[in-house]
Amino acid sequence: MKFAHKALIGMATACLVSANTAVATPINVTGMGFANPTTVHINSTTPPAAEYVYSGGFATTSGTNSFLSWCVDILKNTYFNSPYNDAQLVAASSIGYIGQQRADLLGRLATESLGLVNNGVTSGAFQLAVWEIVYERPNPTNTFSLNTGAFTAFGASDASIVLANTWLANLPSTSNYAVNVFVSPTRQNLATFTSVPEPSSLALLGIGLLGLAFIKRKKS
Repeated sequence: MKFAHKALIGMATACLVSANTAVATPINVTGMGFANPTTVHINSTTPPAAEYVYSGGFATTSGTNSFLSWCVDILKNTYFNSPYNDAQLVAASSIGYIGQQRADLLGRLATESLGLVNNGVTSGAFQLAVWEIVYERPNPTNTFSLNTGAFTAFGASDASIVLANTWLANLPSTSNYAVNVFVSPTRQNLATFTSVPEPSSLALLGIGLLGLAFIKRKKS
């Protein structure tokens, strides 16, 4: 997200990744996900950083798949149209500086607001909220604010800070999203969110499949 080289900034902290879950997955970041991305000043105490950045999801491809990815680093760089050839896709909870608690909070954030991301402002707000969850130290809580604490933001080009704070203040109690991260030793680590069925939906699906099996058996 630094303006130089069209890069987004990321974190240098080493990731604690389970070798059993790592999958080599080449990806390419083609640009920002939406036009007119948010520009904003961010400050972090752990790791120390004070930067003027773009905030928003990345348009990302892997093979024939296209999706948004989100920065969970604030010191390393991401370059547009310069493919990652060393990325491994792992569960966010397996990364040392995220862990299970923050991974759950990120999933709850996605449950609350990812479906509302449809332009530069909402994309910028979602990215700011992701950073707040990842970098608020020493321990995340259910009370977040981009205005105070270990991670702060100011001087946004739009209303993204206000919107991010609103979403963070209204996180649901449960998550309907799995959170994974493309981990790279040379580039920013990028999070992705995948919707998972609610338990009630799975139960209904199971009932439906049993019904189909019964009908098929009855006909036979």
